Amino acid sequence: MGLFTKRPRLRSDPEGVFQGPLAHAFASGAHMPVANGGVWNAVHSSCSCCDARDEREKLSSAWGIDDAAGWERALASLTAETAPPTALSTVLELRAQASAARPGAPFDAGSWPDLIGYWCGARNAARETYDAMVSEAARVWEYEERMVADGVLPRGAAVRTVRAYDFGRAVNLARWGVNAGYAAPEAALPHIVRAGAVSMRFHGSWEEMSAGFTLGRAMGFDDGAFGAYYTDSVRAHRVLVTEPESPWRNLPWRM
Repeated sequence: MGLFTKRPRLRSDPEGVFQGPLAHAFASGAHMPVANGGVWNAVHSSCSCCDARDEREKLSSAWGIDDAAGWERALASLTAETAPPTALSTVLELRAQASAARPGAPFDAGSWPDLIGYWCGARNAARETYDAMVSEAARVWEYEERMVADGVLPRGAAVRTVRAYDFGRAVNLARWGVNAGYAAPEAALPHIVRAGAVSMRFHGSWEEMSAGFTLGRAMGFDDGAFGAYYTDSVRAHRVLVTEPESPWRNLPWRM
């Protein structure tokens, strides 16, 4: 969806959920409502100012969703256990495999083009594929270095997967479908719970999940600019890891 525009702020609905799997799931999608000034713990969140027509127009233009069935399909795709491989997911997997082969040793970023070259050669991939993957790896490295400086990623750590961005979007897409009139709030809750449950299986902590979300959003939309698509996620991360009332500080990652 569009850029976050409001100053990041932790807000909750007193009548919303604060404990249990649903609260955990809402917290897994908290970047967006926190950045937009919405509440993190209820189906209604950051879009209360939009009427159903506005929301339908946004879903149609940004997601190609024009009805309840399309909304359901999009949610199923975002929360699937497996996703089609992309250049980004492949370069992250190649790095993870290399790191697993040398436990405890720091990853040599200079070896990434060679790893990509071996992978492409084994598949007779075109030169354009190799170039695109090397470029993707370079952007990952640049974002991760900035994420370390910004306190989102510990020094020496690396993002294993950006599926957190899928799962975080699913939590909020479930909300947007309700706002658009495509579903009742009760119908959105199972999708939200599923997104949180799958995210829990893919990550080991709130911080790891947040780093994956931040990198995924930046790689998808920021194009190396370190603009709002990146900085808004960083600011939301800081609120969620520091505020005493944050669900990330009050809910265990493993439920």
